[in-house]
Amino acid sequence: MIQVREYATLTADSEADPSINVGRVSGATFEWLINLHNQWEQDSKLIIRNGKKYLKLGSYVGYLQSPSGEGIEILPKTEFASPEKPEPLRKLLQDMLRCSASLDGREGDSADLTRSELPIHEWIIAQFLNQLTTLVKRGLRFDYETIEEESRFIRGQLDVGKQSRQSPARATWFNIRHDVFSPNRTENRLLRTALDYVLKLTKNAQNWRVANTLSHQLSVIEPFRKPLPQISQWQNTKLMQPYRAIKPWCVLVLERLNPNFQHGLHSGIAMLFPMEQLFENYVAHHVKKQMRSGASLTSQAASQWLIKHSPDGGPEKSWFQLKPDLLVTYLSRKTVMDAKWKLLDSTQNTSAEKYGIKQADLYQLFAYGHKYQNGYGHMLLIYPKHAAFQEPLPTLSFSEDLHLWCVPFDMYEKQLVVGEWVRFFPALRRDLPLEPGDDLHKTLKSIEDVSKALGGSRASDLAQRLHKHLGLAGELTLVTEDMIHQTSGDQFNDWSDRKQVLGFEYAVTDPATGQNVGTGMLLLPFTTKQLLHKLKSLLKRYQRQVSGAVPKNLDSVMARVEERLRLAIVTKESKP
Repeated sequence: MIQVREYATLTADSEADPSINVGRVSGATFEWLINLHNQWEQDSKLIIRNGKKYLKLGSYVGYLQSPSGEGIEILPKTEFASPEKPEPLRKLLQDMLRCSASLDGREGDSADLTRSELPIHEWIIAQFLNQLTTLVKRGLRFDYETIEEESRFIRGQLDVGKQSRQSPARATWFNIRHDVFSPNRTENRLLRTALDYVLKLTKNAQNWRVANTLSHQLSVIEPFRKPLPQISQWQNTKLMQPYRAIKPWCVLVLERLNPNFQHGLHSGIAMLFPMEQLFENYVAHHVKKQMRSGASLTSQAASQWLIKHSPDGGPEKSWFQLKPDLLVTYLSRKTVMDAKWKLLDSTQNTSAEKYGIKQADLYQLFAYGHKYQNGYGHMLLIYPKHAAFQEPLPTLSFSEDLHLWCVPFDMYEKQLVVGEWVRFFPALRRDLPLEPGDDLHKTLKSIEDVSKALGGSRASDLAQRLHKHLGLAGELTLVTEDMIHQTSGDQFNDWSDRKQVLGFEYAVTDPATGQNVGTGMLLLPFTTKQLLHKLKSLLKRYQRQVSGAVPKNLDSVMARVEERLRLAIVTKESKP
């Protein structure tokens, strides 16, 4: 088997020196690769050099096997330099596939399944067989299957229509319809079909023995001839919970190891995965584990659009949907994070090289920041950690309000590299306790402190900061000492400063009903965390009111409450 990594070159040139970056294959395999390349929708390139053809691979990893049986394993490129051994790369790829398949970590603890010498396709087969063995031991789910047949005895229902058309020669036969408790439900048939594929493709002795044993145990189950359209029929009910762990591996085998995927080249395998997607899933899986309680993570959030447009003066429509890889929500803060599978170089810190960051990526984050974070706050751009990028870069600022941090993700330690950026992202610091001097625990003693906590620079910025933070225009009211005394009825002492600001109130108006939703009086001092909790509560109440979850006609609601109370009193008094 030939081992290469991303962006390697494949060739049939006998003079080529094989390495992790250059794969030398047979002529038949190379022709098969060229034909396959014409069908791919990826960034591979056909290069002609000195009259000889070379195929430059893109950012895809996985396994290729030509009809002649020659195998090519493509591993991730995690360093600029060539690795000494490929085993760590293969193990990393296995971990990333587990995360993409949403597999619980304990599922891959078996020593037989974590052997690094298994090619990636054999490892996937082993994972599938391990899950199937466990499922068979627990017991497969049966379901009722409707059978229509002719019988000499009536069982179930008689099909009156067919029976009335029965010829006199078969008058002693009955057309019946009845249910049989059978293992031939969709999920089991898909598993049996995947098992048949595995038996045809595996060349590993242990995998074949396990697959052969399971094949005899599942012999009563009928496979599908065309399984892919049936995958959508897989039920994810509570009854089918034991099947949840095996589903991603079954789908992987059916979609990627289908021996009939090529016309006329049925013995080939082309199981390739985009590294960008694997890295994004890998980061999301481990970041979610490290998040603080109360924080939520949304992958591929799709609630915002780049522009609104009214074509031909008609109804306004949203165009160009914005989908950040990860969106973290904590208290009332939203944080955009994007994962990019690219090797940065922290030594390339000139205005020409720019660390290797793509300008298009910054345009993308700029749009995300304005639409999801209202143009202020801090965002994360996550890249893989390697020898030339081991520490977070200094902050990149789009404006005085919107900032971006480029942070390395350690793929072996499975966490973001800690740096100055962490104090702006409290949701991502589960392992770091909040200190008394932490930003969230900071005591705000003045309106200026409140404004600065929301990204402002002076007290007069507070209204604008609240508007940006919530994304809602509202009315700011500063609570002064004379307002408190007017409310309470207390008299002023001679030394009191009647205009001293003691707090604030922010009210937002629902444009449809004209009703207000406000924070209520927030009297100083309070902590940043308490402030964000209050703003989060305001945002939730406003969203519920706009969506109709809160009754708009409060007078009628109060009337119904009073009527129920009156009836309850009358009923109680009428009892002896």
